[in-house]
Amino acid sequence: MKRADKLLNLMVILLLLASFTYIAFADSDNDGVISRPVIEYSSGDLRDPFGDLLQLAIEKEQKAKEVQDVVAAPKDSAEPHKPMPSLDKFKVQGVIWGGKFPQAIINNKILGVGDLIEGAEIVSIEKKGITLSFAGTMASLAIPGNAPVLGKGDKEEK
Repeated sequence: MKRADKLLNLMVILLLLASFTYIAFADSDNDGVISRPVIEYSSGDLRDPFGDLLQLAIEKEQKAKEVQDVVAAPKDSAEPHKPMPSLDKFKVQGVIWGGKFPQAIINNKILGVGDLIEGAEIVSIEKKGITLSFAGTMASLAIPGNAPVLGKGDKEEK
């Protein structure tokens, strides 16, 4: 038995020695350098989350000043003044009022406060009607079916 144990120990030692030799010389082609794929970040049109936020804020402020300068610049008087379009052009088909974002359906378009239609800006949308502004001139559009609502005891006057 002692001879079998010695032979077994010798075989284990040889196996371990062969394994270490294989591990040591297995990576001889790459000189020990592990190659990894190159991953590059591309944000497209989005802000780079790793970029400098202070620099972005400064650039945004500069752009805002440029826009203010363009808006504040005097306009050419050669530009003709457009007359307000006829209110008959605006067909009010429905109104949602009383919420955070009132909306109106005018000429088959869903519009909100601040939207433009035919060059006129919607200033307000209320139960009574829609207020438009065109080159500083204010106009009101009536809501369809804006007839007074009769109660139970009221009679319609003819």
